[in-house]
Amino acid sequence: MKNSIKMLIAFVVISLQISTLYAYDKTNNTGVYLTEQDYKAGKLSYILSNGDSMHLNDFLGGNHISIRYQGKKIKLSKKQVFGYRQDNQDFRFYQNQAYRVLDTAGFLLYTRDGLEQQGKGPKAVAKYFYSVNTQEPVLNLTLQNVIQSFPADSDFCYSVQNNFHQDADLMIFDRVNRQYEIKHLYLGHKHNLNNQHAAI
Repeated sequence: MKNSIKMLIAFVVISLQISTLYAYDKTNNTGVYLTEQDYKAGKLSYILSNGDSMHLNDFLGGNHISIRYQGKKIKLSKKQVFGYRQDNQDFRFYQNQAYRVLDTAGFLLYTRDGLEQQGKGPKAVAKYFYSVNTQEPVLNLTLQNVIQSFPADSDFCYSVQNNFHQDADLMIFDRVNRQYEIKHLYLGHKHNLNNQHAAI
């Protein structure tokens, strides 16, 4: 009986700790990455809490974000800020546009909603982008762009040409391996290249 009570108390204490961590994570998951180094380190500035807010001013290509933080109004230029985190998702600014980061292994994959004419009117459609690294431009994810971006990786380029027949194929997600197929090809190519260098 004493063991059962001890187990119950331990369970309650652990549950309270987990819920406290969860609540902390839920309230502190929105903020700004001031620099690329902050992004890579996961260091947020202006972490929002109750009463704070952030407006991206996306309408008509706004070039700043407005933050109400601890009662103060702060205005940051999108060109001076790397990106932000909201709802446990990371975003990067490039040319005053916010791109949601999907994957960072090898090179960066992004998505952004855009409008496309479909039927009677425009509809929101996810568009996909990539950049070779954070210093390179964000480009449309197309076969031609990918092949031009990796000229030194001819084996990878041949694999892209052989495995993907249209631009939309580049965003195929392998649910079993939980990885985008283009990333699987790229990382496999890099792994094989490293093994070849190690054997020499």
